[in-house]
Amino acid sequence: MWNTASGLRILEGIEAKFYLEAMQLAVDYLEQYAEADEEVDVFTCDRIFDSASFEQKIALLHRCLAALLDPTVEAPILTNTVEAAAYFPLAYIHMRVEEEIEIDEIDGDSEPDDSRYCYRQMVWEPFSAYLLPNWQNDEDAEETQEDEAIVYDISSNDVILWEEIIDGLANRIFWDRDWQMTTIRPQILDGIDPNVGTPVGLTDDYITNRLPKVSPKQVEELLAAIKNWG
Repeated sequence: MWNTASGLRILEGIEAKFYLEAMQLAVDYLEQYAEADEEVDVFTCDRIFDSASFEQKIALLHRCLAALLDPTVEAPILTNTVEAAAYFPLAYIHMRVEEEIEIDEIDGDSEPDDSRYCYRQMVWEPFSAYLLPNWQNDEDAEETQEDEAIVYDISSNDVILWEEIIDGLANRIFWDRDWQMTTIRPQILDGIDPNVGTPVGLTDDYITNRLPKVSPKQVEELLAAIKNWG
């Protein structure tokens, strides 16, 4: 279970399918970079998670996947590292959508549709199921004659629109983006100033610089569990 913005729940249906696929792709990406001994270029803006080792990230990612998809797993205490780990698959998909749009703008029709819109198709399924109807209703309610209607289409190359869509999907899980405070205000890792923490609801229990200890054997088991989930 997970304490989401809409209550204590797990992800189900199209949302669960999307998140699991995003997590598995993100883990494959981390594994490839670890094997090549290269620095990753997907970031959550949490200084602790982003600087964690491959092994520590896998442990956190598995913890989040289990809590978000398995109703028998108790909801974790939300911390900056836990929320950053849960957000990481969405950050990964955001990067891939941007890359896909860049390639699309260069290659255009030379790419087959199944590869041309691969990541946008992934995002489109939960977007059209959970967000699109409300977004269109809100737009219709606010539209004036001077407004230009937003075109929601899987072939859109509007990077900002896709960022808003992915943020909208993230908002179904996360209350806010508190984990990013460790980058915005790195001094917060030394202790939360009440003048900073109280207005935004941060407590001393939320910010942590502790990362899980995990053995190579455990990492192997966690990787297998993520890849073979469901």
